[in-house]
Amino acid sequence: MSGFDARRQAACWLCGLTLLGAAPALAGALERTEPGHQAAPQPGSNLPIAPPIVQYALPSQWMTIRSKEDWRKAGKFEKELSKDCAALRFNEIAPMRFRAYYKGEVLGVAFGHGLNLNDPGRKADRKKIYLFRNGDSTGCTVQSMDNQDPRVSPAGNPAATPAAGGFKKY
Repeated sequence: MSGFDARRQAACWLCGLTLLGAAPALAGALERTEPGHQAAPQPGSNLPIAPPIVQYALPSQWMTIRSKEDWRKAGKFEKELSKDCAALRFNEIAPMRFRAYYKGEVLGVAFGHGLNLNDPGRKADRKKIYLFRNGDSTGCTVQSMDNQDPRVSPAGNPAATPAAGGFKKY
């Protein structure tokens, strides 16, 4: 018998002993460490939603509007802008960065003067706030409401916002 065959036979014999010793250990590995430790969730229970896994940290989010009325009464429905939103021609830059809460419904918010608004067609009115429902889908709906903030229309220079084209490119 060569040296190689003897080593192979010894290795097989050790494997057999290891497997015989591991059988009782494998039987107990499927049991829990404690009787009540992490019981399976019951059917129909609400599981917590985990935050999305992203490469970079998500930006902070602000609750801009909080109301007890229905979201359908929040502003004027914009049919053409809703079509553009579904085609990704009018949407939020960072979805849900600004939020509006209406009676259980959370909507995304963008401002007509350009804050958080992707508007390559320049269709936004700078004195409006835009609410996006399902803003990241083809079922997107857009509603507009008047912005009551006096800082929206500065007295000296009404064209000094990116949406109005007041900034120069270098």
